[in-house]
Amino acid sequence: MATDGVDRRVVAVNESPVANRQSPIESAGGDSVMRRKEPTMFLLAAIAAVLIALILFVVMHFSLSRQPPPSEENAADATFQVVLCYPDLKNDRLVREPMVFSGMSRRRVVEEIVRRLQSPERVGVDPALPPSARLQGVQWEGTMLVLDFDAGLTEPNFWQGSEVAHLRLQALVHSLASLPQVQRVKLTVNGQPPEPLGGHEEVSEPLTPDPSL
Repeated sequence: MATDGVDRRVVAVNESPVANRQSPIESAGGDSVMRRKEPTMFLLAAIAAVLIALILFVVMHFSLSRQPPPSEENAADATFQVVLCYPDLKNDRLVREPMVFSGMSRRRVVEEIVRRLQSPERVGVDPALPPSARLQGVQWEGTMLVLDFDAGLTEPNFWQGSEVAHLRLQALVHSLASLPQVQRVKLTVNGQPPEPLGGHEEVSEPLTPDPSL
């Protein structure tokens, strides 16, 4: 019976809550580890927030830069401020004339620009396009404007002389590039890339404004 009593007391002592109580040293060590982890976690969270903000900014900037021009339906009553550029062959320069078009679709504005460049109303300037050329199609491909003409565009006598051809062609490109979100201009004849105008002005690739003019 005595042996049984001793055994029970030993078991009771081992199961006492005092034996499972954490020492002050162990508790202090755990708190120190937690305090060291907190600044590290805060720093990682801050870095993640900065990276997310940077990614969002890049995505928004890319989306806005590639935003297409307004649709024909929404642009019917829009106002377009453009700068018509006429070639002055005598003085080897472009003559600029600001102009506002209202109540027109963007396609109609392009057609009007082409018409004015073919038959300038201003005195002292020359046409940028052959008067006999007929515009058959207008199409936007991102920031590139594609104009399709009939064979009248390639009239040899009109583009005679490399400097003359370059000035005439750049008058068209500068004028169209003054439209919103137009950075390049591509010309086709009956849907196909034409031969060099006048035999020397290459137009098989998209054209950009010549900054020297």
